[in-house]
Amino acid sequence: MELGYLAIFYLIGSIPVAWLVAKLAGDEDIRDQGSGNAGVMNVAIHVARWAGIIVLLAEAAKGALTVLLAQRWGLSDWMVGLAVVAAVAGTRWSIWLYGEGGRGNTLGVAALLALAWPVVIISLGLWIIVRLLTHSSFWATRAWLLSLPLTLGVVTQSWAYVLMGVLLALLYLSMHKTETDDHAILKKTWPSLWAFITAPPRRKKPTGDEIRESIISADAQDLR
Repeated sequence: MELGYLAIFYLIGSIPVAWLVAKLAGDEDIRDQGSGNAGVMNVAIHVARWAGIIVLLAEAAKGALTVLLAQRWGLSDWMVGLAVVAAVAGTRWSIWLYGEGGRGNTLGVAALLALAWPVVIISLGLWIIVRLLTHSSFWATRAWLLSLPLTLGVVTQSWAYVLMGVLLALLYLSMHKTETDDHAILKKTWPSLWAFITAPPRRKKPTGDEIRESIISADAQDLR
């Protein structure tokens, strides 16, 4: 029965929202752009900011739904923790994207907010301190991940959630690389996240089909 629950939460996490939103926005496969992550930041950077907001809200809803469903079904703390891990794993290795996907950051943070919101406040404070000391979002995120099991233990007083923190940290650290870090990619064009958010609307890049159509049209003009 427990495996059945975990399969449900994996499937919730595996819904490829970023890929679907990018496709509906008329863009090509988001996995072929930027960091290759089917996630919030990659969609916001390479498709449109409004598309990124939609993905953000949908992924947050998946995380909150995971915790609320697990608790409503009366699952133990151990199972609630594993449910969150299963949902993050579903986002990272989506069955619908043949084992590819996003990082599950938004889903994970939303799940933590629904489960024990002080953990997110403490983690944010730690992230800001390390960011100010190192001037690196990358190392600030690593510090947050490494501290997550301890923070969860202190706040929840539950070994079940300490285990969840360990598993989440391992999952996220295995995906956290400089070459696929969306914030690092963003800073190649914009000086900061705020500059990106407040920048004027960007001209949409032509899709592969649009490029091919323009070439065919140009060739037809030359033949006249």
